[in-house]
Amino acid sequence: MQTNVRRKRLKWSGKRNKRFTNPQPFFIHHVYIPCEGVLVNAKFFGDPKDLFKYDLITDILKNFHGKIDRLVIVPMLTAYYPRFRGNPGCRNKNLVECFRRFRTKEDVDNYYTTLKEYFKDLRESIGTKKVRVRIEKDETFSQATRAAYFSGILEHFPQACLLFIDPDIGIKETNYTAKHLSFTELKGLWEQLDNESVLMIYQHFQRNRVTGRTDPQSKTADVTRLTGTVPLIIADTSVMFIFLTKDPEIRSELREILKNYQKQIHTSIKDPKKRRSLTITG
Repeated sequence: MQTNVRRKRLKWSGKRNKRFTNPQPFFIHHVYIPCEGVLVNAKFFGDPKDLFKYDLITDILKNFHGKIDRLVIVPMLTAYYPRFRGNPGCRNKNLVECFRRFRTKEDVDNYYTTLKEYFKDLRESIGTKKVRVRIEKDETFSQATRAAYFSGILEHFPQACLLFIDPDIGIKETNYTAKHLSFTELKGLWEQLDNESVLMIYQHFQRNRVTGRTDPQSKTADVTRLTGTVPLIIADTSVMFIFLTKDPEIRSELREILKNYQKQIHTSIKDPKKRRSLTITG
């Protein structure tokens, strides 16, 4: 069962989500699915980055007005078992075990079940009879299982959908870990993508970072070189989302949707000190 701490945390996140007015925020409702207690990385569930990514997906689905009524999420959930080595309190074994129980498979199922119901409830605002949602959350992702993980996705590849790939960090060409989507995997997804679908990828970055290829311009160049197609990227100060589609008309519509989303965010936050500017590349 979820702890009161976990329940409060999710409810608090829901109250901050002012854009999700109809239906109610998915963080508030909880549905339990019996499953084995496998530990997975639920550390950041319901954080500001999640709010950004799922609010953006909401806006995209709504503004395609039923043209895309299927959402597939590939969360690339990784194992989570913190050692707490060297931290003050690391000798308190009972407290450490208490913290580890916050990351159970039950938490993951509760989170994604409520998220799934949230998107299904968008059907009226989207203008469609049904929103189909599929979340590939049953398998844990790791270096050892990545070939089988993506092989299973490619064998049952979704059609006519918004396909969201959600690695812990983002895409990387070499020396990638379980926190990354490799360039080879990205190319495989791109090649399988049909003309009616949009591929969306989470990418973490640090705007003030001097070295590395994590900025939107560098990622645009990398993805263009890999796929032969210029992606669309929307970013704030720490997160970007990379979009690819094979249909020029869908790309044009998507670019307008992202531009309008950018304007909405800029105008909705009046205090410039609290406002996070969004940029669009591509």
